[in-house]
Amino acid sequence: MFLWADLVDLVRHPFTSLRLIDDRRRLRDGLLALTLSVTLPAVLSELAALGRFRPPANLGSLPSLTAQGADIYARWVYQHRFVLPVYGVLISAGLWVAAAGLIHLIARALGGQGGFPGYLKLAGFAALTGLVSLPLSLLDALLKIQGNTGVELSIGQLVGLAGIAIFLWQNALLVLAARLHYRLSTERAVGAVIGPIGVVAVLAIALVILAVILTIIAQQPTAP
Repeated sequence: MFLWADLVDLVRHPFTSLRLIDDRRRLRDGLLALTLSVTLPAVLSELAALGRFRPPANLGSLPSLTAQGADIYARWVYQHRFVLPVYGVLISAGLWVAAAGLIHLIARALGGQGGFPGYLKLAGFAALTGLVSLPLSLLDALLKIQGNTGVELSIGQLVGLAGIAIFLWQNALLVLAARLHYRLSTERAVGAVIGPIGVVAVLAIALVILAVILTIIAQQPTAP
């Protein structure tokens, strides 16, 4: 239950909460928070996968090649809808640990004094704030099962906006955590966090684009 209390405190009083977490929580608590932050959304994705397939909207208004790629990708995602959340858990957890490791190395190079386990713990609690959007994700999953396309589209856009806001908030928490844990100035903490997060974000986008391209290529008919 303390995780939910910490989640509320991270939203209401982030700096004070991070200080208390750094002092009172153990590494295993941070790893538990990280595990919940990546597994609970995956559970909702599995729930949403029970819905029927619906092709992407407005394909007719897109260029031919773009429409073909979007349709192929949507069908591939639907075919693998129960497996993708499992991969998502592993990839998300790996990216969080990798980002924390890079931030640790840069923070130490900038004169920081903290250790990696302590910062990984704080990063796990920063990841936990992603569960704020869980009610919207649950509603989106239920609408997908019901096939309520109109409302689902609006809720899906809201989920996307919430995801962007949470991503920015998590980065702000990582900066605060780096400043607190490594005893850095705000400028150095920002520098330690922004670089690794940018690298991880670019890597994630590149992997998604590569997956789409490979999927389209694999679906092309072979020449006789």
